Amino acid sequence: METNAVEVDIRLDDEFLAARASTDFEAFAELYRRHSCPVFRFIRAQTASDEVAEDLTAQVFFKALNSADTWRGDGLYKAWLFSIARNCVSTWRRHNQVTAISTESIPDTADPSPSPASHVLVGEARDLVWRRVAELPPAQREAVALRYLKDLSIEEVARATRRTKGAVRILLHRARTRLRTTMEEAPEEVTS
Repeated sequence: METNAVEVDIRLDDEFLAARASTDFEAFAELYRRHSCPVFRFIRAQTASDEVAEDLTAQVFFKALNSADTWRGDGLYKAWLFSIARNCVSTWRRHNQVTAISTESIPDTADPSPSPASHVLVGEARDLVWRRVAELPPAQREAVALRYLKDLSIEEVARATRRTKGAVRILLHRARTRLRTTMEEAPEEVTS
């Protein structure tokens, strides 16, 4: 029974000191002495280092001192103090969401070469396009092959095929339109 009486006296004492903390610095200093270690341990369990926990503990007590006159006394002072600590930790987490990346795992330069998977995908897509080009009428197929496979200019394609530059542009336009249409009609071949 005596243990309960002592606990009640300490609890009442906390609340008594808290009620006076806004005007009596000694009362607040006693509350700090009693609760700084438990608050620190609570924060330290949720943060990255002792330094961060020390900073946040200081913030908790600074906020408690600044708002000591707003404490209504309708609950335990200790619970009010830990709710401030919880809010401080939550704010700290929100502002420090950056994930640490080890600099040892970051390469000095990016590898410019495509991955093996992208080689396969590009190869499959290229094969499909050239299968569709093979289905074009001979004049369009010839213009596409010279322009895109042999990398000739419009003027060079015109000379090679004995057509005008305008005729070559029309052939290429019609070929691209036809290829686009056939590729849109059978998109599952590209992905499968």
